[in-house]
Amino acid sequence: MRKNMKQVGMAGLLISVGVLGRIYLRPLLPNLPHMTITINGVTQPVFIADMFFIVAIVSLLSGILLKGYYTIIIPVMVMLITDVFYGNGYIFLFTWSGFAFISLIAHASSKKLVFNGASALKVMGIGIGGVLLYDAWTNFGWWIGPYYPHTVDGLALCYTLAIPFTVWHVLSTGLVLMVIAPVVLYFKDATMQLSSKQPLEKYMPLAASLLLAAASLLMAL
Repeated sequence: MRKNMKQVGMAGLLISVGVLGRIYLRPLLPNLPHMTITINGVTQPVFIADMFFIVAIVSLLSGILLKGYYTIIIPVMVMLITDVFYGNGYIFLFTWSGFAFISLIAHASSKKLVFNGASALKVMGIGIGGVLLYDAWTNFGWWIGPYYPHTVDGLALCYTLAIPFTVWHVLSTGLVLMVIAPVVLYFKDATMQLSSKQPLEKYMPLAASLLLAAASLLMAL
């Protein structure tokens, strides 16, 4: 019972950080330099700032610190609550499942993470890899929707227009992880991961992520 309460408390803390951070920290975003890039004849800013990294970090932490059901519950709950505040479109299941993928990658990699410098670098690598997977997946969602031609050129245009977001996502998430990775690993060792070892929990994160991904595709098609 005490262990379950700790899980619930940690999950509630992560959801609160994700929700409050995504909604209320937006005014604290830095003024980014005005730089443009031209690719495939399209000129656009190099950076477009948003609060993506807040949810990405929370998703990563849910996979490393809690695992089990919380691997999916935490990122989905953060997005569900904040999407009520911000709104979303048909892409919402792609964004939800995209953050679930970040958490799933952390979940799959967390057993080998210990409190040392090498693992801190691994946490950064896991985070950046998860970000790139998220952007690849959600951009694919935009492409198969009604906004781009369903051609190779349309796919190239979709991913080209997404470059400023991807650059910001990688930089912002990487910088935050550079600061907090040692702290995360310390707490991972201290808590010894609060999730229980029930057999169903071992496969639930992967199954739920695949269901979300399938629902995303069905909704967009």
